[in-house]
Amino acid sequence: MTEDDDIDGLAAEYVLGSLDPADRAQVDARRRTDASLATAVDAWQRRLAPLSDLVPGEVPPPHLFERILSQIPGSGESADATKVTPFRTRPGRRVVLAIAPPALAACLMLAVTWRTHTTPPGEPSSIDVAFASCGNRYKDFWATFDQQKYARVPAEKLAGLSRMALRAYDACQAGDNADSNDLFDRLQKIQT
Repeated sequence: MTEDDDIDGLAAEYVLGSLDPADRAQVDARRRTDASLATAVDAWQRRLAPLSDLVPGEVPPPHLFERILSQIPGSGESADATKVTPFRTRPGRRVVLAIAPPALAACLMLAVTWRTHTTPPGEPSSIDVAFASCGNRYKDFWATFDQQKYARVPAEKLAGLSRMALRAYDACQAGDNADSNDLFDRLQKIQT
């Protein structure tokens, strides 16, 4: 980004009013001495001026300010500072928030314990087998990869091939066999 881009961006933020008051004061002071910033601010004001002409001015009704003040305690004559709106508490919600986390932890512990005790020692679970087969398919693809053939292929195409292989592996691990099989089949066709 060049200095001209920085000045143009700063001028746009100044004209749009998106700067905080301290930054706005700094830009105001700098614009008096920096001709390029003053020119950029003027250009942004000219660019955005037609937009403000499209929207007609709206004057709020005269009674609106008094009505707002009357609703703020202690600011208007009709405001009653002693009136306090009670905060409604729901004890039922607190009970749910107090019971839910320990109950969730107990369920998780039960699931882990059940899985540990139902899988015989030394025997892989079906999930472990599925993940291993995903890894094997991914490794098999790269093992049959002809490096001589793909040495002449542009890097962008190789990157796309690698992304597709990773997508197939991720789909396999996620249990999306249809997508995984489709992607691995497409990879095999590309390879041949």
